[in-house]
Amino acid sequence: MPNRPTVELKSKDIVFSVGLVHRVFLSSVDDGVKDVDNSPYQLIELKSLDSTLSSVQKKLPARPLLRGISDSITRGDLVLFCNVDDKFYYLGPLNTYNNPNISSAPFYSKKIEARDASDLSFIGKNGYGNDYPYSKNTKVQKFQNPFLDFFAPNEYDLSKVSDVTFEGRHGNSIRLGSRSIFPNIIIDNNSAGISENVNFGSTIGMLSNGSIGQNFGILDRFRLSVDPIPKDGDDVNPFSLNNGNEEGEDTFNYRYGFEDDDVNTKPLNDTDQIVIFSDRITFDARNQQGGDFTVSANNNINFGAKNNFTLNNSGYSVINSNNIYLGKQSKQKTEPMVLGEELRILLEQILDILSNGHALVQGVPLPLVDKSGLPLNDLKGGLGNVKKSLTEIIASLQVREQDDNEVYQDGITPFLSKHHFIETNRS
Repeated sequence: MPNRPTVELKSKDIVFSVGLVHRVFLSSVDDGVKDVDNSPYQLIELKSLDSTLSSVQKKLPARPLLRGISDSITRGDLVLFCNVDDKFYYLGPLNTYNNPNISSAPFYSKKIEARDASDLSFIGKNGYGNDYPYSKNTKVQKFQNPFLDFFAPNEYDLSKVSDVTFEGRHGNSIRLGSRSIFPNIIIDNNSAGISENVNFGSTIGMLSNGSIGQNFGILDRFRLSVDPIPKDGDDVNPFSLNNGNEEGEDTFNYRYGFEDDDVNTKPLNDTDQIVIFSDRITFDARNQQGGDFTVSANNNINFGAKNNFTLNNSGYSVINSNNIYLGKQSKQKTEPMVLGEELRILLEQILDILSNGHALVQGVPLPLVDKSGLPLNDLKGGLGNVKKSLTEIIASLQVREQDDNEVYQDGITPFLSKHHFIETNRS
């Protein structure tokens, strides 16, 4: 077998020391970055606080120790660093105050800056820059959920479990967690440390047990924007989401996934669901060739708006459905729509009968006339000053021509739309 290559590190033992972040490089265009490293992304300059090292107070360039995950870091943060093969790597910042917004050294004083006295006017009392964006948010908290945690009485303190969390400095987080044995993923932005509360910021939740209200601590008070809680004595909002679906599906299912002591009350498949909350949500598929936006459901698709609903596109629109109803009451089929071509044919036949109608006077056929004696066939200007004669009206009802693909072309019949069409009746 061929000999395997070996790498011998100059430092056999990896020792971590405490350091203070002096400067952070975010991109290749930061000032002074070319003097530090050829790959400067999330590189820092730090000062060692270990008095046993010869490099104390010397600015050392250090890279993130972990390849794919790098924490948020800023000037003044406290880190651990090590030397591997004459290159420095850091871990951190350290969670000195258990607050995602502040990770400075609790013992910081400006004496630590030593030879950098010229920079002191730009540095705050804890080592951060004067313009560092402070925030009052806390670390993401996980409160007991009496509906979904399934703890026995007096066992909560001994049996509770925390979530895996990824937190930013200013109130955003990703949580890989669970309620009892049921996993969930909660993505929060601008939540100010108040997790599982849809009244703050933006939230995406992937849930595997419990209703939306049970998961987010709002129980039966949760309502969609288009579906407000009805007041006592009020009828159901006629424009509520799902209104018009089949009976049993004509209201939004707020109890989907609802966890109850009676297991027989919960449908077997009422488990997983995804919810998104924010003040504004935009979906945009930008690829001009194949950038489709697709919505698919095995049951119903429901859209609702508290104000207006508009649909705009520069191409054509096709609604391919077994039945189309405009308005909930139209499901009674009291007023069917009129087929324009069938109406044209019917009117043409009626007018043909009138135009060919004659009266017999002493056995001689005479054309039908109005009360003034003018023939109806050529009537124009009489009978209430009509604008067209009977002959001209018949001419406007002529059959539309078809192209080579048997698609009807625009005709001159005025009441036939050139932009809106419906299906013929099925046999």
